[in-house]
Amino acid sequence: MLESIVLRILKTALGSGDYISSLNPLPVIETPGGKASGGILTEATIAAATITALADCTGLDLGGCPRQLCLTVEALYNGAATQGIRVHVISSYGDSTGGAHTGGMGVALLTDADNHFPIINDLVGLTVVNETDGSEGVITANTLNTVTAVLAGGAANVWNTGDTYYITGAGYDSEDYDTWAPGFAAGTFIRQTKPYSADPRTFKVLIENLDPAQTVTFVTAAFTYQM
Repeated sequence: MLESIVLRILKTALGSGDYISSLNPLPVIETPGGKASGGILTEATIAAATITALADCTGLDLGGCPRQLCLTVEALYNGAATQGIRVHVISSYGDSTGGAHTGGMGVALLTDADNHFPIINDLVGLTVVNETDGSEGVITANTLNTVTAVLAGGAANVWNTGDTYYITGAGYDSEDYDTWAPGFAAGTFIRQTKPYSADPRTFKVLIENLDPAQTVTFVTAAFTYQM
């Protein structure tokens, strides 16, 4: 008796009077949440013919599943500039990388033959943490399998075989997720927005100054996304 009453209620409330099936599925009601925004990069000045680093940008964590978002970039072009900026959007599945030291005992250079840092010196400015020793240091150079940093704050402040480590803000793709150039006119301030349907876990933005002689100033990058 109770089962038939419940079935009748479900048919009326959710199935428009019919049995729920593949031909008459449950209704899906999408209730969008609010909007959120956050700046991930702010540079007072970008020198001529240079690009910002991974360490300059805070990763945008998409773990909360915002599927639609917009990237807004601002910049002030010098009156003598002949070229503008290029925006590089890069993605990562975790915003970090790590592993274990495979080099010798008591050495200053981190070596990990089982990990790969695809871009030379791309990690400069980030911090490597030696979990085993309890020390950490700001990265000053990296190759495909090595990281240079002066460790401090630990027991020995060196690398021993098997020491585990992690680098937050690393682990990004070697190829851009997207690349685009905002509008350019010498001596102007630009603000331009581009929408994305986001599937990656984490985004970062690198800004490249294309002008060979002039700086670009007041550069910011910010995301707006649906919660």
